[in-house]
Amino acid sequence: MEKKDTLAKRIGSRLNMLRKQRGLTLSEIARQTHLSPSLLSRIENGQIMPSIQTLQLIADTLKMDIGFFFHQEQGKGYVVSRGGSRRIILADDDKFEGDPAERRFYDIEPLAEGIENPFMVPLILKIVNRDEEINPPAHGGQEFLYLLEGKLLTILGEERIILKKGDALYFDGNIPHKAISLSKKPAKVLAVHMIPGRRVRSIVF
Repeated sequence: MEKKDTLAKRIGSRLNMLRKQRGLTLSEIARQTHLSPSLLSRIENGQIMPSIQTLQLIADTLKMDIGFFFHQEQGKGYVVSRGGSRRIILADDDKFEGDPAERRFYDIEPLAEGIENPFMVPLILKIVNRDEEINPPAHGGQEFLYLLEGKLLTILGEERIILKKGDALYFDGNIPHKAISLSKKPAKVLAVHMIPGRRVRSIVF
């Protein structure tokens, strides 16, 4: 079992790192959490072990999963995604009959696999879907699209928006939405899915 003082030092070290990454002072965190600066200083220096309630309050303020403070192995805080080495995920929908090549909606190329505690998922989408009869999904959060190639019809609820190369769209993921390629070749999109204040657990366009 890990010693209490070892865990306290890890928690303090990670608090110090997060605070500096966000450009915050102890006084600013104290003001947001209603904890005293002296208490936060002692936690950051590994002098005391904070209660779960106190640590959850700090984690919520810093928009970080509380588990980040406990993991023995700490990630390096970044990932580099090299062109030509990323995997391609073929996204098919098994609800529709027929040739899989004809019912494939989009291919996904993740751009930041392996990052810990993500709040957003950046990826390249190759839209091959041309079926307007498919019911559009809604999944919460927010999405940003930037059309790299082709021509795209995006349906947001009752709105129909045509995007051409260089166009961008930012929308609320709670709105039922779908994308349909209008070009002969699949449309290619830079997409970012984000859930403010929460870790992203899945990729759903």
